[in-house]
Amino acid sequence: SDTDPNGLGSFNGASICSQTPLQFDRSSGRSQSWSFEAIVNTDLDGPVNFLLGAIYANVDSTDGDYYVNAFPIDYIAGLLGSFTSFGGGLPPSFLGTPFFRNSTQDFGLESYGAFGEIYWDITDDLTFTGGLRYNIDEKFTVARSTLASFLVPYGTATDAFDSPFVGTFDADPGRAGNQLIQRRQANFAEITGRAVLDWQFTPDNSIYISYSRGYKSGGINPPLQPIFAVPETFQPESIDAFEIGSRNVFFNGDLTLNATAFYYKYSGLQLSRIVARTSVNDNIDADIWGLELEAFWRPTDALAFNFGASYLNTEVSEDRFFVNQRDPSGGDPNSVIIKDITAAFNCAATSGSLANTAGFVTAVNGGLGLQGPATFPADSGLGTTLGAFSICNVLQAQTANPALQALFPGVTVANSGIPFNIRGNELPQAPDFKVSFGAQYTAEFNNGMTFVPRVDAAYTGDSFGNIFNGDVNRVDGYWQVNAQMTLNGPDERWFVRAFVQNLFNDDSVTGLYLTDQSSGLFTNIFTLEPRRYGIAAGVRF
Repeated sequence: SDTDPNGLGSFNGASICSQTPLQFDRSSGRSQSWSFEAIVNTDLDGPVNFLLGAIYANVDSTDGDYYVNAFPIDYIAGLLGSFTSFGGGLPPSFLGTPFFRNSTQDFGLESYGAFGEIYWDITDDLTFTGGLRYNIDEKFTVARSTLASFLVPYGTATDAFDSPFVGTFDADPGRAGNQLIQRRQANFAEITGRAVLDWQFTPDNSIYISYSRGYKSGGINPPLQPIFAVPETFQPESIDAFEIGSRNVFFNGDLTLNATAFYYKYSGLQLSRIVARTSVNDNIDADIWGLELEAFWRPTDALAFNFGASYLNTEVSEDRFFVNQRDPSGGDPNSVIIKDITAAFNCAATSGSLANTAGFVTAVNGGLGLQGPATFPADSGLGTTLGAFSICNVLQAQTANPALQALFPGVTVANSGIPFNIRGNELPQAPDFKVSFGAQYTAEFNNGMTFVPRVDAAYTGDSFGNIFNGDVNRVDGYWQVNAQMTLNGPDERWFVRAFVQNLFNDDSVTGLYLTDQSSGLFTNIFTLEPRRYGIAAGVRF
């Protein structure tokens, strides 16, 4: 199926033909925003000055759509729809929509803020800066997600939601009754601020210490079925940031050396993950600390070097249990991973022993005409965990069957998988080391023109693509080298620059994200942009 706002896809002619299986995703939407800010800033003769301000912002987004289209989805929508309608004595039907569609019909944000700062020159060498901000954010959304969600009779030519069977669809399981759309609103308010003490103990050297509290408002997750245990809203993110640093100039300005140490304590850090083909947000507590160093050295008037380095340590600081979509067993050696044949997602059954769990799944599958559990390949990394095709809802219901309880006591079924504790894991996209170098030479001509060649190299250390860590999610460190040559006119009134980015055309992986089981658990990777070169010119007025 091609993307189709009517939700009918290839079953009403909105199709794409290809000799090989095709899968793609597509996003679209409209948005408008405006803001107003007013600031009063003083310039008094005394040691104290201040700033007062207020801000209002309004954002309105409409017709936001995210589609995932794939040949297998068309196949499943037609096959399962036909079997379901035939078995129920209903008109021949397919399941709509024959693609995944996350439709945000309307999203609105109103944000109000008031803030102020005070600047106090305690002595000629010691200054204090303090500030407070109060912010209110009001959000609402009108949305729904569909994927083979309800029967649509063949021949429907208007809209999937004109189907006589649309009443079986529920866009908002968190509300009583079946809803065709999900409506949510959430309000957030927070006080933030900062305090900075700066000591300029010589004209060229200073030390500062600061504390700041930052805030990022919460939001509304896309609509999902309740079996996925994803909260409807996610909470605000706050940070207590402590820093101490020094800024220094030596040798009449030829050497600049700055250093910073920091500790960040996050409460409710917002992280995204893919659940049921949808990006959702969770909150975790985390601690981050690190060191940064930067230097600039000009040994001669023509030659200049710069250097930067940083170390970063991150970890989840609370007990937090998430389901790893790569391993729905959660590392439980007594579990059986289930591939649901009706919805393509995974669940997991477990009990006090693997034999007991496997016996339960075998008994239930026997009544469904399906085989019992089998072992995974030796190199799968899943240990003794077994796997089977089944129907998760049926397994869940049969855990309450007294006869099966007597034969296989203590079996439970986790419909989205068995969660495990991520406490102590590193945060994603947080390289442990970064190093950068740069050098340039300025050649001056008698007519006032200059020629400046420059080269930069940067190394980004190892990191992880998601919060579950592990070698399979590791992003190896990589280098990137850029170069440029600039010809400047007299007084730099004009310039012509030739440049090349990613000089060695490296295709290093810079990040990744993992989809869920119904999308085949494919990993989408991000790489450095290929080598790019060009010429730029400009005039300065």
